[in-house]
Amino acid sequence: MKNHFLLGFLLAIFASSITFSQETFLKEKNGQKTLLFAHLPTKQACNAAELQKIAYLGQSESISLKLTDDLTLSGEILENLTTSPNVQKVSVRLSNFGNALLHFSIFTQPDNTNKIIGRIIHPKHGDALVIAQENGKYYVTKHKMEFFMVE
Repeated sequence: MKNHFLLGFLLAIFASSITFSQETFLKEKNGQKTLLFAHLPTKQACNAAELQKIAYLGQSESISLKLTDDLTLSGEILENLTTSPNVQKVSVRLSNFGNALLHFSIFTQPDNTNKIIGRIIHPKHGDALVIAQENGKYYVTKHKMEFFMVE
């Protein structure tokens, strides 16, 4: 009888610790992190001319890009690398967004135009921005951070 009681007691402790662990994980996953881009709409058109400037800036240069009426990106180029003949990778630390990281991939097309894809992430916040071309125009779109891997 004592063994059954002890076994039941141990199982109850084990079950409660698993439940507690799952609750803690769900709370962290379900939005305990603050939103860095809460002030922005879900999707908005982006100033392509401002965006194109990023391709011509070098490492350690300061940038200030006014992508939309309510989104200006300011910071410092961490690296600007050409990884293959038609691909350039640019990383920026954004001082006006708590040192969030902006990563751009710039693809040179056969007609010598650039197609740019970017994302802004900060591992301490619950949202991210994606900058991408859609139907010939660039857009800034908000996403939940849980869908991104931090590099």
